Amino acid sequence: MEEKIKAAKSITSWSGLICKLISIIGALGALSYGISMNSKSFQGNLYFWSIFSAAIGSSASIGALGSIASYTKKNQALTALLVESTNSASPINLSRTYEYSDLNEDT
Repeated sequence: MEEKIKAAKSITSWSGLICKLISIIGALGALSYGISMNSKSFQGNLYFWSIFSAAIGSSASIGALGSIASYTKKNQALTALLVESTNSASPINLSRTYEYSDLNEDT
């Protein structure tokens, strides 16, 4: 069972990994754009800062989406293991019969 738990914890979500990669590329692109355009003429330009902040914000949100996808896939695998172990560890025995005893009726 321990091997199944380790395997469930190490599951990777490919869509989550792609989102994280796109987020890193977007953040690095925005930072390189910001560094290359950071001069005296762009420091007061609202258009420049709006593009820069939108690029950083969208990269961060795509990275958060990737993290959510990864954690959801791991949580799904661990929950399936929990349900499987709970169902196999506690079988319900319905065939047990009880005998009638009249010991309590004598009092």
